[in-house]
Amino acid sequence: MAKEKNHNLDPKDAPHEGHAAADALSDPKARANAESAKAGESIAAEAASTAQKADELRALDDQSLVALAEEATRADHWLNVARRAQAELENTIKRLRRDQEEAVRYAGTYLARDLLPVLDNLSRALQAAEAGKDFNALFKGIELTKKLLDDAMARNAIKPIEAAGKPFDPAHHEAVMMAADAKLDDNTVVQEFERGWIMHDRVLRAAKVSVNKKP
Repeated sequence: MAKEKNHNLDPKDAPHEGHAAADALSDPKARANAESAKAGESIAAEAASTAQKADELRALDDQSLVALAEEATRADHWLNVARRAQAELENTIKRLRRDQEEAVRYAGTYLARDLLPVLDNLSRALQAAEAGKDFNALFKGIELTKKLLDDAMARNAIKPIEAAGKPFDPAHHEAVMMAADAKLDDNTVVQEFERGWIMHDRVLRAAKVSVNKKP
């Protein structure tokens, strides 16, 4: 009796549709053909949709066509309005950004203009003192210049911070030394070593002070 052949074939090794699909995907030419076919189907679907819309339009009566044309005109009008509004908005944003950059760049213009007379007066005082070797004239010139500078600072909302004799305020004062005076309350500013300045409500430089602590 002839022996039956034993075919030990693993089912997973048998050719099937999954293997065919995997092979097709791994083949660049097959993949390209599949993509082309997909693109063709999309174009065909769009053409069919366009043809269907054309048939629907041809089926409309004159009154419906006129109404549709008027609706398309209105839509086109509002589309143009929206485009113009968008363009105006973009131009406004650009102009505001440019104005902001200019404002930041020339923020010190007013202060600089107020300081010019101070510089002029200081130069005149030095020239007069050099020519006459007069200390009193130099002193008066510097004193006048100091007043002009104080006025210029005040016009630009830059004012000195009050310190001596005031309660210590960490937001405006910087303690660099402790003092011991029994006549003064604790945390009272005894002496100002360096004047502080404030602009509007912003501290430009805190005042350096000594602060009292009763012995």
